[in-house]
Amino acid sequence: MKGKPIRTTLLLTILFLASEITIAGNTQAEHIISTNNENQIITVDKNGEGDYTTIQEAINNTLEGSTIYVKTGTYNEIIIIKKNINLIGEDKDKTIINPISGKNKYAIRVGAPEVKISKLSITNGAPGLYTTGIYVSASNTEIEDCNIYDTPIGIAVWTSNNNINNCNFWGCKDEGIAFLGSTNSKCDNNKVTSCTFYKNCDGIELQYSSNNIIANCEFCENTHTGINAIASSNNKNTISNCTIYNSQVNGIYLSSSSDNQIIDCTISDNKDGNIITTKNSYNNEIKNTKSNTYKTELTTEENPASSKQQNNIRKNTKNGILNAISNIKINNYDILLFYMHIAMFF
Repeated sequence: MKGKPIRTTLLLTILFLASEITIAGNTQAEHIISTNNENQIITVDKNGEGDYTTIQEAINNTLEGSTIYVKTGTYNEIIIIKKNINLIGEDKDKTIINPISGKNKYAIRVGAPEVKISKLSITNGAPGLYTTGIYVSASNTEIEDCNIYDTPIGIAVWTSNNNINNCNFWGCKDEGIAFLGSTNSKCDNNKVTSCTFYKNCDGIELQYSSNNIIANCEFCENTHTGINAIASSNNKNTISNCTIYNSQVNGIYLSSSSDNQIIDCTISDNKDGNIITTKNSYNNEIKNTKSNTYKTELTTEENPASSKQQNNIRKNTKNGILNAISNIKINNYDILLFYMHIAMFF
């Protein structure tokens, strides 16, 4: 009788330790599974040879941080991304997102930060001037190695700190990329690098969008303007190492836009002027920029003469400036180049 309490206590102790080991083991296993899920690769194949047949279903059933790999084919679906994922196509020319959305809606909406989209072709045949390929409403989005075409707006960006790299835009009836800020909402510090813009309306449009970088891009035969900074407050942007030519209207248009830099660009044969500044644009700097035409390299229009307005023109090949005598100050030796071109023109 005296041994029973000891044996009972020992048995309970063993059972308790066993349960603790089981719980610890289950917790560790769950942690491993969770960690694996966060880095998992999910395959989408419309022909049924992957984990899912639709992209949206894969997004809905994955965790943050996962990669969704989309096999070649045409996917006629609208995609809404509300979690941090990496969406990658197998082949950017053969993995096609092609829905018909509602009027002025989107093919893809990015609604979570730090989403990455790459190697896809994206279009949207819906009606409406503002119908969009990719609608970005979250920050730190990366879009790379994509074709975006035949939709009014290729990418509409409403946020800051996004990167668009090595993408091709064509047939966008409004803009290839639109940076859309406002007086109450910033759209700043975005980067566009190594992209091509061919036969869109505007290649890139900026509205209330500052401190952006546009570098190493080509703009060709756009039906309006290569880079169009309209509305107001498009300030401190840098455009560098870009080639802009054969636009039906302007190469670069700056309206109420100040402290911008245009550096090491080739801007030529744009029908109504290579670089236009207008409506209270101040302190823009244009240097090491080449033009092979004697049409306007920089024109200021609709501005009252003002001693405060100054745009600096430096080391330009061909004409540095034309048709802005009362409104523009030219620094140093460039003034000689200016008068030479006025004489040649007349």
